[in-house]
Amino acid sequence: MGVNVFDGHLQGLVLAEAEFTTDDEAQSFVPPAECVAEVTDDTRFTGGRLVQASRHELLGWLVL
Repeated sequence: MGVNVFDGHLQGLVLAEAEFTTDDEAQSFVPPAECVAEVTDDTRFTGGRLVQASRHELLGWLVL
């Protein structure tokens, strides 16, 4: 897994990226219990969008 740990106004945000060589690997992947959201297809969690996001926005996005 590649892991990005943020500071500044995004302090506390940790994004992890897993890569797989087969679809079976990807489908059988079980994320760690600490993972609170799947954001693969969520454009709010791209670098360009995160740099513009406020902490308040980020927290709102993660409300489950």
